[in-house]
Amino acid sequence: MKKHYKAIFFLLGTAGIVWLGIKANPDKLHWRELLTPRLPLLVIGLLGLWAVIYAVHTEAFRLVLGEAGSKVSRAALYKLCVTGFALNNVTPAGLVGGEPYRILELKKYMATEEAMSSTISFSLMYVMGHILLWLTGTVLYFLMGCPGEIYITVLLSVSAAVLLGICIYFFTFRHRTLVTPAFRFFSRLPLIGKKAAEKAQKNAALYADIDRCYAEFYEDKKKVIRVILLEYGARVLESMEYFLIFIYLGVNVRISGAVLILSLASLIGNLLFMVPMQAGTREGGMAIALDILNIDSGLGLMGGLIYRVRDLICTTAGILLILSGKKNSKNAEAFRKKSS
Repeated sequence: MKKHYKAIFFLLGTAGIVWLGIKANPDKLHWRELLTPRLPLLVIGLLGLWAVIYAVHTEAFRLVLGEAGSKVSRAALYKLCVTGFALNNVTPAGLVGGEPYRILELKKYMATEEAMSSTISFSLMYVMGHILLWLTGTVLYFLMGCPGEIYITVLLSVSAAVLLGICIYFFTFRHRTLVTPAFRFFSRLPLIGKKAAEKAQKNAALYADIDRCYAEFYEDKKKVIRVILLEYGARVLESMEYFLIFIYLGVNVRISGAVLILSLASLIGNLLFMVPMQAGTREGGMAIALDILNIDSGLGLMGGLIYRVRDLICTTAGILLILSGKKNSKNAEAFRKKSS
């Protein structure tokens, strides 16, 4: 990515944090109330919550893998979920980091086309979980009587219409292939069309195998719905993080309010997907949700800091797992060479 683009996205992300700071009521920034002896217990509790969330993702991934998943232990799949999400978190455009890593790791247990189709399918189910969360947030907003500014109502109305259209298209189970049509679409675009067409022609057999594996998974409608429900359940569990954080800060937030906060923070964070770790963009979405719920943005600023601490710990743990895995692989390879 060019440097000036990085600067633009960095400024957009920073703007979210600045917005929270400007809107914050200085009288509500009680840092001593934030830094209490109970804070480590809260962070440990949030890490335990995310351990459960990763377990839900692991179960969804296992279902996507099907019979091929029997070759991979649950511990290995759990590690793939933690490390994959950590890479997605620190790389711009999200999926450009964790998904290739998952494919490379899965290729140790199965054929390339199975690894690629399973990873693509899991990513698609993950996105569908997000979409259902965003729809839930917009429904809650409408049930509250559209308490936000007019531009928020318009934005959420348009978003809801688009997301609902995606869900209708997806749940009618009309599409059976994914990779080949995608490259067909890319080949018609300017600038990248020629390269995409050449790549599609060069790897036509591989992409056909990937689409075949994807179609086999997608034909089992009950399994697809189970995976999506698991991913949606993981999103709802994520909202409990905000629920616990604001309870800690002394704010009586309902679970529905926590879901609304997460959905808006996630929606805006993903709209500006080029910002690594959604720095500031998530806080911007949180500020909008807090305004709707009549919660002071100063509390949002403190809550955002707690969220970032937990997020940093999980991301660091994922990166360390990747580094330890590389070290173990090198040691194993050296041992095999010495033995031979």
